[in-house]
Amino acid sequence: MEDCKLVCTPMMIGCSPSSNDDSPTINQPEYKSMIGSLFYLIGTIPKIMHEVGIVGHFQANQKESHL
Repeated sequence: MEDCKLVCTPMMIGCSPSSNDDSPTINQPEYKSMIGSLFYLIGTIPKIMHEVGIVGHFQANQKESHL
């Protein structure tokens, strides 16, 4: 691991979304549509797989902070 090359992460470090925050809820069909589009992009941009998986967990109770 000493000779590994560093790569930038497309997600903020230390960011841990929670479903218990106080931000307002957003339009459910629009959020699901965005997540679906991101899942489609995973085939061409595999480095976003982790981040899309994290925001995909909140499809049932999406908040403005998840955007």
